[in-house]
Amino acid sequence: MRHFIKSAFSLFGLEIRLVKNIARARAKQKHDDLVQRWKLLQRYQPNTILDIGANTGQCAALLREAFPGRTIYSFEPLADCFQQVDRFLNENGPGKAYPFALGECDGEETINRNRFTPSSSILPMQDLHRTEFPQTVESSPETIQIRRLDNLADELNLNVPLLIKADVQGYEDRVIRGGIETFRKASAVVLELSTYPLYEGQALFPEILEQLSELGFAFRGVIDQTPSSIDGRILQFDGLFENENVCCDTADELQEAVGEG
Repeated sequence: MRHFIKSAFSLFGLEIRLVKNIARARAKQKHDDLVQRWKLLQRYQPNTILDIGANTGQCAALLREAFPGRTIYSFEPLADCFQQVDRFLNENGPGKAYPFALGECDGEETINRNRFTPSSSILPMQDLHRTEFPQTVESSPETIQIRRLDNLADELNLNVPLLIKADVQGYEDRVIRGGIETFRKASAVVLELSTYPLYEGQALFPEILEQLSELGFAFRGVIDQTPSSIDGRILQFDGLFENENVCCDTADELQEAVGEG
């Protein structure tokens, strides 16, 4: 009996290790696929990358893999998250992290700090978000600093070509309005956009498309997307926009590659 119990536990442990190994392999494959998608943007040959809404540096790490040697400027207003992305860029330069959010005016603002920090937003969260992502139910107010991107232009060494990435939980339109001249200089922009309202007062994809179109950008495809765990509809996606005033050659090949990925 003792031998049987020992064998059973041994098999149980083997099964657990197997499940963990499969999970790690799948996570690595997903990570590698995402890095390859970002590498498609190497065609823009960016010298400077703006990482707006950096959280703990998840995207900064992807950007560093996809664009080795390029300067990354990350912006993150939550103090503890900023410390992590700041540490990453200090160890994996060139780059620098800034401890404030970007918006349409300089000053102080209250952010709804979420227990799941990537979902923290200046805008109040909608019920749909809490239903789809139960880990985001708890939040508390926190005072942060906010700056206009265009007011930072002289402080930043924006060596073009410029690539802008923004993941700001519904605050995209405010970031753009505060950085119109900087956005005009960008060869490409990647924004996390929503197709359904997840935050109160956020601009959805059609409004952002119109806003960027007025600045000379054309929508080129999707880098990544988040489906509903309930009914499968697409809730959010990372949309790629190309500046037609800066990029003179056609983007048919890039659009096809992104669309097939």
